[in-house]
Amino acid sequence: MIRVFLGILKGGLVGGVVGVVASRAGVGGGTVSYLVYATVGFLVGIACGKPPWRHETLWTPALKGLFGGLVAAGLFWVARKALGGVAVPFASPLWTPGQPATQVPAVLGPLIGILYGIFVEVDDGGGAPKST
Repeated sequence: MIRVFLGILKGGLVGGVVGVVASRAGVGGGTVSYLVYATVGFLVGIACGKPPWRHETLWTPALKGLFGGLVAAGLFWVARKALGGVAVPFASPLWTPGQPATQVPAVLGPLIGILYGIFVEVDDGGGAPKST
């Protein structure tokens, strides 16, 4: 249960930070959004699970990050198809009300980060220490 909570916390934090930065930069929709969500997945893949310095090689966190970038871009594609024109009903300094949820990285970034963060934490979160 603690791994799920850590995945929600770390994934939401990373996705939120990248989403807010992208929203402030004016990224809404289009092909640039795939890069934003791939960045979310890459950073969540590195931040969640075992820390990079605890892995035997640096390839493991790098592969988690690359896989995360692909997964997050795929989740964004699914969200665009499934949510399409579902509007965000509340206003914020980062977006206007009535804007589609898929065009607001500050809303969708944390959601995608949480989904992948939970997966990585549960899968790579470590287990019982090895007894020798």
